[in-house]
Amino acid sequence: MVTPPGPAPILDDIRAEAERVARAAVDSGLPVRLMGGLAIWVSSPTVRREPFARPYADMDFAAASRGGRSAVGGFFEAQGYAPERYFNALHGAQRLNYLAPDGRWTIDVVFDELNMSHRIDLRGRLSGPRPTIDLADLLLTKLQVWEINRKDLGDIACLLADHPLAGTARGERGAAADGPEPIDVDRIRALAGADWGLCHTVERNLRQVRDTWRETRVDGATYAVAEQAEALLHAIEAGPKTLSWKARARIGERVRWYETPEEVRHQPDAAQ
Repeated sequence: MVTPPGPAPILDDIRAEAERVARAAVDSGLPVRLMGGLAIWVSSPTVRREPFARPYADMDFAAASRGGRSAVGGFFEAQGYAPERYFNALHGAQRLNYLAPDGRWTIDVVFDELNMSHRIDLRGRLSGPRPTIDLADLLLTKLQVWEINRKDLGDIACLLADHPLAGTARGERGAAADGPEPIDVDRIRALAGADWGLCHTVERNLRQVRDTWRETRVDGATYAVAEQAEALLHAIEAGPKTLSWKARARIGERVRWYETPEEVRHQPDAAQ
């Protein structure tokens, strides 16, 4: 009798482990992709150097619900992670949590969208060969944070330091095959032009990134971050706006335009 394979061995370094799990998801064909700080670590070498290098405490993934929640859960269990059953029973329609056997870190999985200060719809965007979510979406998940901190500003700066901007808004339709993967300006401009609140937060954070980089540069960066931030600001400003964007713009800051979601505490099963 052939013994079925056990769970995959978990690596000691969370950075290497996040990359391993993310690439296993691609190989499995599941619409599951890494996001968050570790996705930027995978995508942007600048974040691995001072002054922006930092420790990581957990992993974040986005998954498509059409792939089947049970298949997603089975994938993470096959990678050696235990489900937080109580949390998953309560929140499984939107999120799932998994725990490393020794409790070193957790995995948080969201389905179809990131819903924090603003909503970023990821449906139809979780396939393809890259182990992380699309670079434009990855950038937006950081730019949408209203109560932004230096860690998030650093992550944004490192993405802009390592990747060019491309798209029709830049007069380009792609990057050279041998160059770094580009960030799709059209994706960012389209979402910002449909949602005034998101647009307002993104513009505010791009200005902060520009100023942060001028004060704290990383030697050897491939692209000028302040110039990249300015280019994004100009592209967003020049982009078309929907009627709902224009209506909400007339109200402005008189009504709050962002959410302040409380972080859901992880409650591992007592039996795990």
